[in-house]
Amino acid sequence: MKKKQFLALALSAVMAGGMLAGCGSSTDNGSASTTPAASEDTAKDDTAAADTEEDGDYYVDEDGNKYKKFDDVQLKMLVCWNGGFNTADDQYNNEVAAAIRDKIGVTVEFEGIMMSEDEKLNMMFASGDMPDMINAPYWGGSSGSTGIIKKAGAEGRLIDIKDMLPNYPNISDAWDVGVISQKYLENDIDDPSFNGARYVLPTEVAGDVEDIAVWNYGVFVRGDVPEALGIDPTSIKTTEELLDFMQKAKDYGFKDVNGNDCIVATTFHNGWSYDDYLQSYNEKKLTNYSLDADGNVTYDKLSENYVNKNLVVWKMVHDGLLDKECFTTTDDAAKEKVGNGTALFTCAQYGVTIDATKQSGLYDSNPEMRYTWVGPLNYSDGSALAQVESEGRSGSPAIIFPTTCSNIDAAMTWLDYVNSKEGTKLICYGFEGDTYELNADGQPRMTAELTERYATDSESVKKELRQRGIGYMAGRTYVAKKNTKWFGESAPFEADAENEYITAYKKVRPVEILKGYAIDAMAPGYENYSDFSEWAFDDVKEKEYKNGYVMWPIRTAVSGKQMTPGGATELMEVLGKEESISRIKAAIEKLEKEL
Repeated sequence: MKKKQFLALALSAVMAGGMLAGCGSSTDNGSASTTPAASEDTAKDDTAAADTEEDGDYYVDEDGNKYKKFDDVQLKMLVCWNGGFNTADDQYNNEVAAAIRDKIGVTVEFEGIMMSEDEKLNMMFASGDMPDMINAPYWGGSSGSTGIIKKAGAEGRLIDIKDMLPNYPNISDAWDVGVISQKYLENDIDDPSFNGARYVLPTEVAGDVEDIAVWNYGVFVRGDVPEALGIDPTSIKTTEELLDFMQKAKDYGFKDVNGNDCIVATTFHNGWSYDDYLQSYNEKKLTNYSLDADGNVTYDKLSENYVNKNLVVWKMVHDGLLDKECFTTTDDAAKEKVGNGTALFTCAQYGVTIDATKQSGLYDSNPEMRYTWVGPLNYSDGSALAQVESEGRSGSPAIIFPTTCSNIDAAMTWLDYVNSKEGTKLICYGFEGDTYELNADGQPRMTAELTERYATDSESVKKELRQRGIGYMAGRTYVAKKNTKWFGESAPFEADAENEYITAYKKVRPVEILKGYAIDAMAPGYENYSDFSEWAFDDVKEKEYKNGYVMWPIRTAVSGKQMTPGGATELMEVLGKEESISRIKAAIEKLEKEL
């Protein structure tokens, strides 16, 4: 073993043992949690004691799973995703909530946000005014909401659920089933700064490849436009070709269903989807960094390509191709423009576009105007567009539990139940004989009446069901998604009522699994980032030592503490190159004396 490798490993070992001067000491094996987690023995004792309680204190579901029953515990969950959250008007008394409460005595009421996720999380942690559970973006790395959550965990402001999980089998397998990325698990879910604690419960993890959510993003054009211009929209493969297509549409002078002038292109919800128009500038990869042929790594937003992309957006606005309101528009305003055929081009999920035309009546009254897809546009290297995922997800929504949670046992029990086969069937399909029937294979299928209505107006049916509690909570409470395995379809109605346009589009926009990791934790410009690029990018060899294993002792060396608000790279960026190197050398010298 080379001396540098030996010293690196020695540095890891010694720092883990708290031998460096200035390192913080701990009486709980390095855990930063301020809420003592139940030990394995304690968990067993609690389970044994619970089994001796009177009949009626537990609910047993149709598969024999046993759940503790509480005395009308009411909890709050924040769905921390900008854009709001559609739910039942009466979250306590709707039919699904009442059914769950009757079984386990727990009701969860949801709250959405219409602001930045990062801002909301920072406000809550600063004020201490927290819900019992939070579902928030947790895409990996150290920036944005992921960084805020990691900091809260490192500071002991989240509940360590690691030793609790064996008591909740329907959620304890979130780390074991399906195709979740091992690197994401090791370096984000179980971030090294957590020191073995488990603060983050991943959600929307695919049970298998078939259960990976297909989002069907892309660029879509009003159906009569390519017909009038004599252009095959599927032949458009680059942004440059798309802009030429848009210019010809602008010059033609199309009108909407009301005879009004059209805008050329729009987006949904504050312009978040506009990048679909620029797809041919993008690479097929998982990370926000680019790796060139010489092994140099560039942060995408510091690259020449990023500048060029933004110049294209400016040109689109300047030339009257992109709606000036698209960066401040609401979803309702965008749906109106699409639903009336006022926007000739749009981008987002295909289903959102189709639903907008069904709600307005355009889909049926003007079938020639039904939006069809453009391209799809190729990646910058000319390869076909795909929905890129890692083994499972490159990142994931996740649930965290603040230490202020009023009843962690009730919260975990509720999640355990809604992630059971029975619970998932209830929150997705509702009630047998009313909203669904069982097919010949014993799988639930929405009734023929609902399915027929869904095929023509899915939004109104979904709204109707939401008021009864059906469907509204499923998306952010799934842990390991097993719908296809259990029910033969990834979501209600998909086996029987999926729109023919969407079905066709899925065939040209498939899911593609890439090896690699959406690692964004390294500071842009960090001189040794290339050492980690082989580990982070697709089609390159794995490194012998994991990122967290190396970066933790480096962070300890430069900070003098085992626990820090930021990671190694953030600290080194603040301290500067010379000071960081000096501190690491001093730590190595101390190690050489100790060994």
